[in-house]
Amino acid sequence: MSTTRACIDGEPADVEALAGFTRTGYGHFTTMQVRQGAVRGLDLHLIRLQAATRALFGGRLDIEALRGDLRRALEGLADAAVRISVVAGNWNARSMSGAARIRTLILVDPPLPEPREPVRLRSFMHERYLPRFKHLGSFELFHLRRQARIQGFDDAVLRTREGFLSEGATFSLGFFSGNTLVWTQAPQLDGITRRLLMQSDPRAQVREISPEDARGFDGAFCCHSGGIWPVSRIDEVSITVDEARIEALRARLAEIPMQAV
Repeated sequence: MSTTRACIDGEPADVEALAGFTRTGYGHFTTMQVRQGAVRGLDLHLIRLQAATRALFGGRLDIEALRGDLRRALEGLADAAVRISVVAGNWNARSMSGAARIRTLILVDPPLPEPREPVRLRSFMHERYLPRFKHLGSFELFHLRRQARIQGFDDAVLRTREGFLSEGATFSLGFFSGNTLVWTQAPQLDGITRRLLMQSDPRAQVREISPEDARGFDGAFCCHSGGIWPVSRIDEVSITVDEARIEALRARLAEIPMQAV
């Protein structure tokens, strides 16, 4: 029996309804970790969904209704990994005319363990289309991740035509400079964990960073809703892994209040 719960518009999903979410690939989503019925940065996740729905579909997402759907999907579960996707149910590859009928898919899975092992990143020149949206087009990201692993690395990080790092395949990238966090400036998704950490640190900086520039930092890390983990290498540049800094950053994130679903 599957451990995944799937709900569409607040109701258990059947095969036909699920098929409708796979036909065009035109949509957006957000992912979050639920702990004791609460999410860190829940308001930011909901704002992300609302803004992308308005921009991509010209439609309105009912946030309060969505929260109610999420509570029903989580019924009886204190901890979970959740992905919420949004599509236009009446649009398809041949027709995207008329007002969009907004539909939501909530997938609920067992909670994910926090990543902790240092990773080696291979950079690839690639810029996501409309990077400010967490859209459903992930083929190229997973392809680059696979290429990185074929080349002996753990994951992929993107760089611009000008040679500056932006974001990972599915994570944000940051650096330590003394006690200051430094974030990459290139076009990218405004990750929720990245934003929470930036808001918690008034000294945080954003600047253009190339793979070679990594030599000048006191460490590097990846982050997403699942946690924070260290970087030990970017391309041919070895990076010191300072577990104390990583643990301090995790502790800072943990101090940010959770929001009840």
